[in-house]
Amino acid sequence: MAEATELRRESKVESLVGGWLGFFQTSIGAKVLMALSGIFLWVFIIGHLAGNLLAFAGPGPFNAYATNLHHTPLLLWSVRLGMILLFPLHIWTSIRCSMINEDARPVPYAYQNRSPARAAAKSMLLSGGVILAFFAYHIAHFTWRITGPQEAGWLVNGEFDAFSMLVAGFKVPWIAGLYVVGQLLLSAHLSHGIYSLFQHLGLWGPRWTPFLKNAALVIGYGICAAFAAIPLAVQLGVIK
Repeated sequence: MAEATELRRESKVESLVGGWLGFFQTSIGAKVLMALSGIFLWVFIIGHLAGNLLAFAGPGPFNAYATNLHHTPLLLWSVRLGMILLFPLHIWTSIRCSMINEDARPVPYAYQNRSPARAAAKSMLLSGGVILAFFAYHIAHFTWRITGPQEAGWLVNGEFDAFSMLVAGFKVPWIAGLYVVGQLLLSAHLSHGIYSLFQHLGLWGPRWTPFLKNAALVIGYGICAAFAAIPLAVQLGVIK
């Protein structure tokens, strides 16, 4: 009797897991998974921006932020593991959705929609790939410290001087320019990502469409403008 109960419990678990896996392999499931992973990446970007903007407050607050972050390993590694898992998942679901859409309509439309929204949608995979390469360079620059000028030293408390490294890196014009261009690409990707996120989650309607389109543009480009302001401020001598 106990064995039969255990078997029924295991079959229910397997059925539940199999059901979820089957759902995420469908078109709707892939879009929901892409939206959920995109939400996590959005939270990471906003948190990352909040910390980076401390550079305008000077070396003390910025270095305190960097030191406290590295002294909180649970938070730091939770975010890193989340990025390691969800970044590839977001890319895979994007490719999966694109393939499903192509298979659903093998014959192209007689009239091609050349609106800005359509152009942004078609370039999402390309811009996502470029952003991934930019993200890898960013990690190599500020986390692994293997690219760019590493003139930063150490603080009196024995911690790494992250503020000096930031200034030394963005003093190089081509590095500052690379980050600004990267933010322009990211802004277009994020803006369309916000717009699509509500669609994929079913939070959509004719009354909300104009508002969501405008809000997506303001939020996406606004966040990236704030990011780009840091290397530009170093080039202009505002941050030094």
